[in-house]
Amino acid sequence: MTSDPFFVGNGTKQGGVLSPYLFSHYIRELIAGTNATGIGCNVGGTFYNILAYADDVVLLAPSWFALQRLVDILSVFAVDIDMSCNVLKTVCMMFNPACKRKAVPCMFPEFTLNGSNLKYVQEFKYLGHVLNNKLSDDDDIKREIRCMFIRTNILLRRFGKCSVAVKLSLF
Repeated sequence: MTSDPFFVGNGTKQGGVLSPYLFSHYIRELIAGTNATGIGCNVGGTFYNILAYADDVVLLAPSWFALQRLVDILSVFAVDIDMSCNVLKTVCMMFNPACKRKAVPCMFPEFTLNGSNLKYVQEFKYLGHVLNNKLSDDDDIKREIRCMFIRTNILLRRFGKCSVAVKLSLF
């Protein structure tokens, strides 16, 4: 079956089922080049330095210098595939080590991408989940609970006056 035709001027169709696949295929060289650097983090015995889904890319590095190096490499590969990074949406987050003896300074120089400074954040939303630098999911759980209450109130407002028989047939 064929879908209705649509125009794509720049990027992939928002919400399209093929969009994540097409984007990952498009940035394949960028991902391979980033992985080849050997810069990254060991998480549970597995090496990671880049996570990519749909049009979101996350870089992971063990130090400020290593992350700036990955950002520089990303910008070179982005130019090669005619891709641009939105510096207004690009943020940096630092996680403190679990072992307090390995604590490092909390202040670092700003990261730069194509000559623009990137801002540091304490938390941000990635793929619908709130991530914070405290390694806690409390903020995300609170957000989900608020959303659940909102959805419950909407159901109550819309169907509160219906009879039990109607509610049973609907739900």
